[in-house]
Amino acid sequence: MAERDFVGDIVKYSFSGIIPIDNLYKALNKWTRSAGYIILEREHKTFASGEKSDHVFSWTLEKKVTDYVRYKIDTDIRVKGLKEVKTKTGKKKYYQGNIDFAFSGYLEKDYEDVYGKNPVVKFTREVFDKYITESKMKTFEKELLKDRDKLIAEIRAFLEVQRLKSAEK
Repeated sequence: MAERDFVGDIVKYSFSGIIPIDNLYKALNKWTRSAGYIILEREHKTFASGEKSDHVFSWTLEKKVTDYVRYKIDTDIRVKGLKEVKTKTGKKKYYQGNIDFAFSGYLEKDYEDVYGKNPVVKFTREVFDKYITESKMKTFEKELLKDRDKLIAEIRAFLEVQRLKSAEK
């Protein structure tokens, strides 16, 4: 069974304003592909009440680093009170609402369960990880945190540009 080594704290980010949800989704997909990740959607729920709707997305971004280690970033997105907003041109759909993100990263070790079947082999691998490849694991942790922070910066920048664009309109 694969082991999870959580890296860093859970990082949260909230935004309130005009949200071009389709463009945000495309931007997230573009970033994950360019960074070498794939998106695994764990949950997608929509709740509608009148003109407003709420959405819940739970994604795991996954990137294979070696045959033993892969990076995973769990991304939970909660969109509250989403309401369609008319633009002057009326060509694009924009939505007003609140969006909350929560990001947690972890290393998944022995995800192919090569070393977990035999307790002696598993123990030997744990000792090897702890004392021999500790610096390599620290490097993996730093890279994972850097990727997580780049993703957050990409989302923040995208939403702030949208805020500026909507202020101009």
